[in-house]
Amino acid sequence: MRLILCRSAMILAGLSGCGGEFESPREGGKSAAPARAAAEPAAVLAQQNRPAGAGGQVAASEPIAGAATLKRQIIYDADVRLVVEDFEGIPEMIELIVVEAGGFVAQAKLGGHTGSPRSGLWKVRLPVDKYSGFLEQARKLGELESLASNSQDLTEQYYDLEARIRNKQKEEARLLKHLEETTGKLEEILTVEREISRIREELERMEGKMRVLQDLVSLATVTLRVDEMKGYVPAEAPTFAVRISRAFSGSWHALVGTGETAAIAGAAASPWLAIVGLPVAAAFSIVRRRRRAA
Repeated sequence: MRLILCRSAMILAGLSGCGGEFESPREGGKSAAPARAAAEPAAVLAQQNRPAGAGGQVAASEPIAGAATLKRQIIYDADVRLVVEDFEGIPEMIELIVVEAGGFVAQAKLGGHTGSPRSGLWKVRLPVDKYSGFLEQARKLGELESLASNSQDLTEQYYDLEARIRNKQKEEARLLKHLEETTGKLEEILTVEREISRIREELERMEGKMRVLQDLVSLATVTLRVDEMKGYVPAEAPTFAVRISRAFSGSWHALVGTGETAAIAGAAASPWLAIVGLPVAAAFSIVRRRRRAA
């Protein structure tokens, strides 16, 4: 009996030891199963919070490429009003500084005539990088009465329109491909063609807006008005160097104008001199021969 009881005790002890082998390993006196159970919901939650990519697939979070390197799209324009004592030569000087700035005169309007107050209005388009330099040159033409400079940031509007144009182009390309590969009924083909025409119309309208924006952004606009006013006293007297420069410029333009007037007068009188000169020369020759004969 004692032998049977000892063997039973040994079997129970063995089973207890074997059962301990199937227990979860412990770390620091605690089971690792609760740690895994806590880690798994956190991993699932992190996976759900990741942004979805194309096709609903989960993609890693990445910064938007080029977001910090967008080129600002800004419109610059200015309105300058000058007063001069003598309007002579001003149009030529404005044309000169416009050419030096690499721009062009989009609109010009002159009023008045010699002997009465004259004025001029010029609308100038020039590269943005020459904008500040041109304003400095324009101010030297006379006494500054007013100057208003403005800027308008169209960066968001510009890139939004650019993205819309790109999307419309992709949509048009898909429809064109579908139209080439379709073998459907005539009604379906006509429906696709009408949709392509609608998209093309919208695309051309947006492309037209983009061309206008690009023109406004690439070239600055300066409206320059010059009024002649005899005896004008500026609020701030010009410096000695400015007065010397203006006096020399005015004298030079007056000299050139006088020379041009004399040349034009000579050209206009030459036919009359030829007609009147021949009889006079003949009469002088006759009188001279008679005096010699006497």
